[in-house]
Amino acid sequence: MNPLPVTRYSLPVFLSIIIPARNEAHRLPKTIERLQDFFQYHPWSLEIIPVIQGTDETASLICELAKKDPRIKPIIDPQGRGKGRAVRSGIEQAHGDIILFIDADLSVPPHCLAHLVEQFQSTPSCDALIGSRQHPQSKITHPQPWHRRFVSRAFNFFLRSQRLTKFRDTQCGCKLFRREAAKMLFSYSMINGFAFDIEILLLAKNFGYKVTEVPVEWADEGHSHFGILSDGMQALEDVWNLTEYH
Repeated sequence: MNPLPVTRYSLPVFLSIIIPARNEAHRLPKTIERLQDFFQYHPWSLEIIPVIQGTDETASLICELAKKDPRIKPIIDPQGRGKGRAVRSGIEQAHGDIILFIDADLSVPPHCLAHLVEQFQSTPSCDALIGSRQHPQSKITHPQPWHRRFVSRAFNFFLRSQRLTKFRDTQCGCKLFRREAAKMLFSYSMINGFAFDIEILLLAKNFGYKVTEVPVEWADEGHSHFGILSDGMQALEDVWNLTEYH
């Protein structure tokens, strides 16, 4: 017999899950339902914060889910000012002791997310865990197309050549922070686009936070909203600007 679902909405939030999303009417409701199904019997007190950009039907679908589950706390940003801004908005509103942000396609499955949270709990000296698809212990069940893998590795090579990072994968959509670290780092973050991850990791280094790169189970779900030319050029411009305070 399955145990009764755990409902502890009056307790302090332990885990905040932030999901930046743009034009995700097809995928985001399924992602939230998978998270609900997985965590419903889990003892952690939870909040799910989808940050929805744009003006399609994603917002109305998620607001309907939120009416049925008070753990879902959507933020609606019709102007759509970028992924970095979306994550920053979510962290500003998050109450969890541990704050996790993931991609809308749930490329890292719930059981892996739970494992990372448990790992984080067992390493109190660590301020952040970042998932890495390039970690030798990672399990890639469905890789990205070859051209996206090439661009990703070339981008990381550029970052390392400029000494902007020591990490093998700065762009994996799975990062966990302790609340104090998340609030501090994102209060200083300025980049609204896809390069915000690099800025956050650089800020963490400058503030002396301990960040650990960890393996993940990961599957490419396709239909990425990252445009290699448009978003890639903006990311390069943002990264170049970071060298000014490195």
